[in-house]
Amino acid sequence: MSQPVGTGGPCTTWGAVASLAWGFAAIVAWLLAQIAFGELISGWFDIERAQLGVYAPFVAIVTIASAVMPLAVIVAAIRSANCSVAGYLALQMPSREYLVLGLIVLAVVLPLVDLLSWFAGYQVTPQFVVDLYKTARESGALFLLLIALVVAAPLVEEVVFRGFLLPGLAASAIGTVGALLLTSGLWALLHVQYQPFYLIQIMLLGVLFGWLRLRSGSTTLTIILHGILNFAALVQAAVIVEWLG
Repeated sequence: MSQPVGTGGPCTTWGAVASLAWGFAAIVAWLLAQIAFGELISGWFDIERAQLGVYAPFVAIVTIASAVMPLAVIVAAIRSANCSVAGYLALQMPSREYLVLGLIVLAVVLPLVDLLSWFAGYQVTPQFVVDLYKTARESGALFLLLIALVVAAPLVEEVVFRGFLLPGLAASAIGTVGALLLTSGLWALLHVQYQPFYLIQIMLLGVLFGWLRLRSGSTTLTIILHGILNFAALVQAAVIVEWLG
């Protein structure tokens, strides 16, 4: 970073090493917060501990409650760079052109991903999501799960990976392509609840989201698209459970 921190000088984007360090700190803070909240509320539910990972009320509360920690780290990083949070993270609404483009891309990509899963012999919707839907329906926690998966998780993940890490890495020696691949790979690795086949899909979606973020200049766009993606997965899980048995 060319501008020393705390000088009151102009906003300067963090470089690759500093971006990765702050990003890693945010991810660790998020994981530690999830563990802490998980331990705090695990006794609230009359369910075996081994089943808590797919029990929707538990997952939803932990996801929502822990979201503030990584966001706080990212805000601290941006303030240390003498920058505005909204400006650094590109939290403005996308143009209509890019919003339409993003929706069209999802409308094309999601069926293709489903077909690929089906032809490869995998479930269209991962079993983890199906199990979450089942426990949400049985416990009356569908709305809470929606808030967690459609709002909280996309907000945190897009802010950290596409809002903060991606521009810092893209402006460094690794370039745009390297930044897209690295941030998408790191994002995919966070989804350890899925099989490797689905992690590849997640990484490819991450590259697509990153491209849209850089082209549109709006992280808000990828937050919206990410929320739609997660909502579509829950709808698919509902169809599987309610109609396909």
